[in-house]
Amino acid sequence: MLFRQAIILSLLSAILVGCQPTTTDAPKTISVTGHAEAMVAPDQANLTISVNREGAELATIKQEIDHVTASIIAFLREQQIDDADITSYQISASPAYDYVDGKRIARGYTATRQIQIMLRDLKQYDSIVDQALEAGATNIMNVEFIISETDAIYQQLLAQAVEHAYQKAQKMAAAAGSNVGSVVSIQESSYAPAVRQQAMMRVQEAADVSLPGKNELRAQVSVSYRIED
Repeated sequence: MLFRQAIILSLLSAILVGCQPTTTDAPKTISVTGHAEAMVAPDQANLTISVNREGAELATIKQEIDHVTASIIAFLREQQIDDADITSYQISASPAYDYVDGKRIARGYTATRQIQIMLRDLKQYDSIVDQALEAGATNIMNVEFIISETDAIYQQLLAQAVEHAYQKAQKMAAAAGSNVGSVVSIQESSYAPAVRQQAMMRVQEAADVSLPGKNELRAQVSVSYRIED
């Protein structure tokens, strides 16, 4: 009997303990977002020069393409463009046909070589484009303007975004009669883009008229701070 009473008392004690109000010391916090932007001009370009020829003999048109290619590469080297930044291996050829009264008639061949150039100094852009077209290039295509220091600039913007978030938190806390304490959490809400601006170009332009414009880089963070009375 006494054993049974002891069990009942133990159960009642456990229930009473479980019913006691709990106290939490969850910190008061304030959550804000901060951002920073910058307009940055591209400083490099990736461009593709196309040399197209058509004729009755494949060997002949390939010689013409090789001659134009050699002239372009020679000029690039004069401009101190490193061979590692020049790719001229890609060439394609196929038969060319005319269609007369529903019949396919061979007229020869068409061949194309693409010369890809990584241009690390945009000041050379116009002169290289002009010289390539004068040498016999058919198209200047797939021009891609690049910001080479994207990541470094983005890291700077992240720091500015955090500072912006802190300033916002201070103003909000002051309006509520409180002070901003330590950081509870911080999260990056943006990502570093590989900024590339596409441009298509198929005609010769006068020197120093190709302006790549500017691109916006933006960083954003979400930050939570403790609030102190």
